Amino acid sequence: MYGFNISRLLFFNGLLCFLTVASPLLPRNSTEQYTFAQIPPSKDLVWYPCFTTYFCAVLDAPLDYNDRKEGRSYIPLIKSPAASTTPYKGMLLTNPGGPGQSGINLVFEISSFAAEILPSYDIVSWDPRGIGYAVPVANCTLSSNLTAPAAKRRSLDKIYGPELPTQYFEHAYQVGYEAGQECGSSIGGPKDAGPHMATATVARDMILILDAYAKTEEGKLCGEDASLLNYWGFSYGTFLGETFASRYPHRVGKVVLDGVIDPDDWVSGVGLTEIALTDEVFSTFFLYCNLAGPSLCPYYTGTTAHDIYLRFEALVNQLNATYAIQQKWANATAIEVVLQGIKELAFSWSYTPIDTFPDIATLLVGIEDLIAAGLTLAAVEAAEAQLGVNISEPLEVSELWLFGVSCTDQGGKYYGLTLQDFANDTRTLEAASWLAGEQQISNKYFCAGWDIKTDYRYAGPFGGNTINPILFVSNTLDPVTPIYNGQKGTRIFNDAQLLTIEGIGHTSTATHNTCGFGKISAFFESGTLPGKDNYCSLETGPWNVTTTGSLTKRSEVLEIRERIGGLKNL
Repeated sequence: MYGFNISRLLFFNGLLCFLTVASPLLPRNSTEQYTFAQIPPSKDLVWYPCFTTYFCAVLDAPLDYNDRKEGRSYIPLIKSPAASTTPYKGMLLTNPGGPGQSGINLVFEISSFAAEILPSYDIVSWDPRGIGYAVPVANCTLSSNLTAPAAKRRSLDKIYGPELPTQYFEHAYQVGYEAGQECGSSIGGPKDAGPHMATATVARDMILILDAYAKTEEGKLCGEDASLLNYWGFSYGTFLGETFASRYPHRVGKVVLDGVIDPDDWVSGVGLTEIALTDEVFSTFFLYCNLAGPSLCPYYTGTTAHDIYLRFEALVNQLNATYAIQQKWANATAIEVVLQGIKELAFSWSYTPIDTFPDIATLLVGIEDLIAAGLTLAAVEAAEAQLGVNISEPLEVSELWLFGVSCTDQGGKYYGLTLQDFANDTRTLEAASWLAGEQQISNKYFCAGWDIKTDYRYAGPFGGNTINPILFVSNTLDPVTPIYNGQKGTRIFNDAQLLTIEGIGHTSTATHNTCGFGKISAFFESGTLPGKDNYCSLETGPWNVTTTGSLTKRSEVLEIRERIGGLKNL
């Protein structure tokens, strides 16, 4: 849903490690590297060398904050030490989103980049409840038919065309419902991870992390109040930040919420705001391909962005899987799989357009070649191997971590619903986005079978008067967290401000916008909010193309957006 992958933007040679607190058995100059399995859980924040240049800890927390005798939860943390300790500003927590993404992996991705723009901070993240290295972990035991190889699961993953028949939703519902039921059986007990994955529990864990840090040597040496939360949350991580700020407004330090979720929309489970701009983001592919020209964009044709779009529309018209099934064509399954691949990959790659729009161009040319040569399932699988993609991947157990959080946050709203009960949401989401509507409704089906409940859920009210103001960050064209959500954040949290970045993609990191990074850095380093200087203009885009003005006002983008919306009516 909100999975997020940060590009490695800037690099530097080596890390200057700040002194870390060690246990009596761990010398400060120890060269031994520890795994999380080797680190003893502690109620204190004790750092051990790990992964060559990082430090790791395992924090001992109550499994259930309402019943502290229920058991223990072990929270794995990782730290990239501050690149500069003059001055040393303390610990900055970060969360990558998802939900279900690993904070450990996030630090691997961003440590070099963060050292450049946030040199005074230790960059710290953790794997939230049930995820990654966390104990207990939410590893569902699934039936073989839900984890079989992709070629055998394709009958359960069909995308049938611009107008999807009932079979698609029946199959998607079957997979989601059964997976939810099986997760309930394997991780739904009171001492399992399932009942303790809600965002409210993770926000409470953040208090535990802050309190433990404030007692450490670094916390005492920090030039600022170590008990306050310094935090950069991305995507779902913004909902975690909004939950924390709403529940613990007196613990808010310097908080940046980047790629903003509407908290009320999230807990309601509707998700109607998420994909409001998805098709418009994809529309910019045709603009940038045209600006890049035939030497850079292999999908270039004609002389205008509209000409390139018409080439795409002609391709999609050849993939009318509904008609192919009705006519019992021999390659109907191959048509289904290819259309699925176009929608899923184009949606996913719209998260990071600067990096992946060129991949979309290559993919579309490859699909045209497949059709010209005679589209078969064997040819599709060969093309997948050649391109290094899998357009109908099998269901992985780790994918269910998303639903372990989202279904629980929604309070079981969708549990027990039939396929027919989703009809209104289906129509609404399909109307919102041709590219992403089916995927969004399919995600909800998992909650229909997810019977795991929690008694530590927070559903609002969201907002309030935080001790320090929050900085919200939104791109003008974000495929899953539209700018309207950031604007709402400034209305519900007193004195909050919005930094608007003219650009495409999910969160500020997708834009590679130096102005945006500069203002975020200034906020963390000096506490300076952007004030009236709260807009960053468009910078270099896909294929290193530079253009000016607002993409949301470009006539080509608006026209193509309308044409994409019309595909569902073909």
